[in-house]
Amino acid sequence: MNDAIAGDDIIGVRANGERITIRLRVGRPYKMDTDPETWACPVSLEPLYPRLADIVGNSSLQSLCLATRLALYLLGGFKEDGGRLLHDDGTEFPLEAYALADPNAQRGQSEA
Repeated sequence: MNDAIAGDDIIGVRANGERITIRLRVGRPYKMDTDPETWACPVSLEPLYPRLADIVGNSSLQSLCLATRLALYLLGGFKEDGGRLLHDDGTEFPLEAYALADPNAQRGQSEA
């Protein structure tokens, strides 16, 4: 992604013990159309998902939030499959600290 506005490198440990560096990047939202107004936001989560579609919303903020939410949702799926997410120092990478809302609520796993 050429125009990333935010990102993080996360250590992923797959269920089989393999360690990978997950590069989460969120791009700059851009206007796709004006009638109706439609915005899109690029997001990448390499190497887990080599090419994700740009996420579409009704505003730049909505597309940005939805792109971030998708990334968190997919990282949650990595954990559900037995993976672990870590910071460089080996501490847990807490998905809930990055969420505007619980990204797993749609999975029926919200801890309300």
